[in-house]
Amino acid sequence: MNADSAPRTVTRAEIERDLQANLGLRPGDRIAVHSSMKSLGRVEGGPVALIEALLSAIGGPAQGTLLMPCFNKPLDEVDAVHTPCRLGLVPETFRTYPGVRHSNNHTHRVAAIGREAARLAACHEGTSPLGRGSPFHELARLGGDILHIGCGLTSCSLIHVAEYLMPLPFHAAQIAYPDYAKTITLVRTDGRREQRPPIDNPGDSAAFGVVQEALERYGLIRHGRVGQAECMRIRGLDLLATAVDLLAADPAALLCRNPRCPVCPAKRRIVEGGK
Repeated sequence: MNADSAPRTVTRAEIERDLQANLGLRPGDRIAVHSSMKSLGRVEGGPVALIEALLSAIGGPAQGTLLMPCFNKPLDEVDAVHTPCRLGLVPETFRTYPGVRHSNNHTHRVAAIGREAARLAACHEGTSPLGRGSPFHELARLGGDILHIGCGLTSCSLIHVAEYLMPLPFHAAQIAYPDYAKTITLVRTDGRREQRPPIDNPGDSAAFGVVQEALERYGLIRHGRVGQAECMRIRGLDLLATAVDLLAADPAALLCRNPRCPVCPAKRRIVEGGK
C-alpha cells in the first residue's frame, strides 16, 4: 500500500469538529453513546481520543454528561468497578477513565461522567437492569439524547426500557438468556457484597431495527458523519415514545423471528396464546 492509498488518520480535533458540526453536540448536552471504534477509521490516540472529543464537544464534565453502557458477562461474581465490560474497546476504555462513576448493577451497569453522573449512577439502585427509573430512562427524562457511532439501533439499550414500561404479557414469565438465570454476587462500588437474583433481565435486541425504521419515517433521527463513521443522534424521549407506540400496537413488535433465539420464540408463544 502506498502513501496515497493508506487510510487517513482522524484526529481528536477532527472528531470533535464533526460531533459539533454534523450532529449538533453543544456544551451542556446529556448523551448516552453506543459505538463501534473501527467504524471511525484510524484514530490518532485511539478510544481515549474519542472519549475526550465527546467530552469536549459537550463542554467537559463541568457542563455536560456522558454515559455509556458497561454491561458485563453474567459471572457468578461481578465487581461494579473492576469487572471488564463485554461491549468493546470504547466502553471498556471509558470504564477506567479518570472521574467516571459506576452504577451498582450486576449485569447491566453503566459508567458516567459529568454534571449528572452521580445522579445517573445512583438511580440504578433498586431498579431493574434496564427498567423504569434506570440510568438510560433517567437520562431520557432529563432531556438527554442517544448517540450511535457507526452502529444501528439493535445495540440501543433505551429500547429495552420501553419494553419494561409496557405491560407486556410475557413479563411475569421472566424469560431470559439461560446464562442470566442465576443469582449473582455483586461487589458494590463501596466494597460491600450483596446477592442479586435473576429478575427482569433484558431479552434479545435483534429486531430493534423496526424502531429505527419508524424513527426514520417520522424524521426523528439526525444523521451525521464522524471520521469515517455514519452516526445517528436521537432524542431519548422520542425514541422511547416510538418504541412504546410500536409495542402498544403489537406486544410482539420487538421480538425476533429466529427460531433458535433462546428468548423471543417463548415470548411470542405467550403473546399469541393470549390473542
